[in-house]
Amino acid sequence: MNSPRRPDTAMLVRERLSRNADDTDALFVLAALRVNEGRLDEGLTVLERVLVLDPRYPGAWTFKATLHRMRGEPNAALRARAKAEEVER
Repeated sequence: MNSPRRPDTAMLVRERLSRNADDTDALFVLAALRVNEGRLDEGLTVLERVLVLDPRYPGAWTFKATLHRMRGEPNAALRARAKAEEVER
């Protein structure tokens, strides 16, 4: 018996962004996909767009802090973490 095939996440993101280039949910997933592919700079750029569109987007500042840590940018990571704590209050 064949199990149902999961939809391709990247394809779903492309479809949503083709309908609305400012879809913050799709952009957040796109950022995660880029990071998963090892493209940290691109992931961070996309994530920054999410934060321009919605500075209180859930988890975005925490994700940004993680990306800065991954890039070896401890000061930027601390600033993003502080912003995450501020936004989550």
